[in-house]
Amino acid sequence: MLRSVPVKHRGVKIYEEEEQTETNFLKKDFLSTPSYVLPTNISELTKGTIVIDLSLKYRYMVKYNMESTWTLIGISGCTNAGKTTLASGLANHFPGSIILKQDDYFRSDDSKEHVLIPELNHKNWERLEAVNWDAMMDNLENIMHSVPPHKHSLLIIEGHIIFNHPVIRKMFQKRYFLTLDREECLRRRIQRVYDPPDVPGYFDLCVWPMYSVNLQDVKENCPDVKYFDGNEKIENIFQNVLSDIQSIMSE
Repeated sequence: MLRSVPVKHRGVKIYEEEEQTETNFLKKDFLSTPSYVLPTNISELTKGTIVIDLSLKYRYMVKYNMESTWTLIGISGCTNAGKTTLASGLANHFPGSIILKQDDYFRSDDSKEHVLIPELNHKNWERLEAVNWDAMMDNLENIMHSVPPHKHSLLIIEGHIIFNHPVIRKMFQKRYFLTLDREECLRRRIQRVYDPPDVPGYFDLCVWPMYSVNLQDVKENCPDVKYFDGNEKIENIFQNVLSDIQSIMSE
């Protein structure tokens, strides 16, 4: 049940989820049940709304400022599918744009919030718990309170599980998801260096199964997402995304 809490901010409501628990928010045992259990009664975010859930270990707060003129763009998808390249291209095209990268908010390797994969004795970096959403929200809120340098400056949030977060995925004016087939994803991933590095078996037991789970969640719970095949030339993807964003700026 959602309870409205009076606050001083004009045009803002705060909702506190009283009954939800961490257990029914996200399954802990990925290996036996590789699926998320997402809340179904989180209120729809509109301008001027703050949503706070105090029952989760990683509490989240998102403020969608009524007077903000930032254009929020979400870019998610498969690992190594071209998310960062696409985000950088858009930021270069629209002066004054800012990119908020989910990867910059990964928890430290020794964080107790991580979920361990027993068979690998390795953390699962593909789950929501791997990210410090509180820190990300703080920075996001600060940016949204600022004045964009230009009329069409973008605030781009990029990351492979941002559309799996039940609050963040509701924020964007435009959402883009880059897919890859398994073979191409593996080919690209083994060419990169990760910190901490992938342990043997991590891709087969975690990366690809979690991508499939996360993608299904996006398809079921995140509407208005435009999907692009990451095997296509990034220049073509960029032009399609650019045209789509320009269409809302001309409205």
